[in-house]
Amino acid sequence: MSTEVVQQAIIAQDKVIRQIADKGGCVIVGRAADYVLRNYKNIVNIFIYAPKDYRIQRVMQVYGDNLEEAKRNIRRSDEARAAYYKNISGQSWGERHNYELLIDSSVGTEECAAAICQYLISVNNKK
Repeated sequence: MSTEVVQQAIIAQDKVIRQIADKGGCVIVGRAADYVLRNYKNIVNIFIYAPKDYRIQRVMQVYGDNLEEAKRNIRRSDEARAAYYKNISGQSWGERHNYELLIDSSVGTEECAAAICQYLISVNNKK
């Protein structure tokens, strides 16, 4: 992540994330947006995670990977995400204190969406 082209892409991405947030309500998935927007008001940072066994089964189901491929692809993905986040923020990816809400996605898609909506409603009602 130290090449000039990658650094230019990161700077451009940072600018785009800020432009999107400046226009109003939005959802930004990943891209270290929690860090990029850390000084913005009215931001809710949510981290969605799942137990390793669930992630392995899900990758096998969705992508057709065998067990070893799934484990390898999850490891590579996690390492890439962690390296990217560290490069952008200087912090560790997925640290609990960086988020207001953490959700275990193994409860199901609908349940995750409902929990996020319920949380956002409660936050909005406190204003």
